[in-house]
Amino acid sequence: MIALLLALVAQGDLAERAVREDDQDKRAALVAQLRKFDVVAVEKTLRSPVRVATKTEPGKVIERTSRSDLEGEEFRYAIQIPADYDPAQRWPLLITLHGANGNGSDWIRTWARTAGAKFVLLAPTTPKHTWAARQGHYYVLTALREAMDELNIDVDRVYLDGMSMGAGGAFRLAEHFPDRWAAIGPRCNVPDIRQKKDKSYVTMLAENYRMVPTYWVVGAKDDKIPVEMARAAKSELEAAKGELVYKEFPEGGHDWGLEKDDVVLDWYGKHARVPYPEELVWKSYEKIFARAWWVEVTKRTEPPPLIMVHMDQKGAESERRTELRPPTLVKAKRKANAIDITCEEVKELRVYLDDAMVEMDKAVTITVNGRKLHDGVVKRSMDVLIEDAHKRHDSSMLFSGFVDVKVK
Repeated sequence: MIALLLALVAQGDLAERAVREDDQDKRAALVAQLRKFDVVAVEKTLRSPVRVATKTEPGKVIERTSRSDLEGEEFRYAIQIPADYDPAQRWPLLITLHGANGNGSDWIRTWARTAGAKFVLLAPTTPKHTWAARQGHYYVLTALREAMDELNIDVDRVYLDGMSMGAGGAFRLAEHFPDRWAAIGPRCNVPDIRQKKDKSYVTMLAENYRMVPTYWVVGAKDDKIPVEMARAAKSELEAAKGELVYKEFPEGGHDWGLEKDDVVLDWYGKHARVPYPEELVWKSYEKIFARAWWVEVTKRTEPPPLIMVHMDQKGAESERRTELRPPTLVKAKRKANAIDITCEEVKELRVYLDDAMVEMDKAVTITVNGRKLHDGVVKRSMDVLIEDAHKRHDSSMLFSGFVDVKVK
């Protein structure tokens, strides 16, 4: 029995080290050692990481300096864990994003009174970029990863909100990473909505909100975000048939206090992410956002590129990104070991698989746009398990195999 326990501890330690190791050669060496263990057993240890200590003082706002997982840019974030934080218990996490010219250390206190006893709170700071820029995205994602590495976070109960520019960031992160969040609660901003030549509006990624429960607060007299844009986007989010609570306050302006925090907090508590949905829909105009849940677009059509310049908070250029139109659109369903996908503007797909969603010891059929492109058993792979866990840092959404299919 003691020998078995020691083996399990060694297996878990190796797996955790491999997932966290950024050096590819060192990670490969750790994976080579892990191959002597059963893939299913290793996955089980990754799903229940041991968290026994924390360097974060409970009940206090702590500010940290880190480096973004995107290009290593330095940034800061504030974190607060409940005063009675217990590492043996899984805790929900609430990420909140400040508005223009704000900072996380001040903004985190917005939630300290109502949420500080029940949630781990996280508030990054972006002094230059907006939250819509990729660097802004990765301030959030890097801080999230570090919190999950240190604390016992329930990764299926990660919530995201913000005010003004921060609300815009919550919308953008939901649009580009819809599989990360249990729910979002933006106030006083809109999704990525643009005006066409005929003056009508189009919400670029409305379909992605089908999978992201949203509690959206706006003021009809907001002098910074025209309510007409919010109303137009609301109609398109409703058409996506996701869960949407839209609160428009007739006398409200550009103000966080339009809605009571307790109301939103109670709503958050009713939501948990489904890591392996039986049905999913997602859309993307950019190659850099090519995956959600268990489907990845590995090759798409190549229409003429449209270069989009993203500005920083002072109106200077922050980054340039390439959009491709028409966008890729993926709709997927799974039932037992049968997966049916319809897609647009896609040439090749990668479908990730795991025992949590199919019976890996039986044949899996994958049909794309009416054509059966795969029918067979997919072997579990230690390499796939560790590499994907390293890439995603998501202990609840793990994959031990995949199938590549050519659509066209």
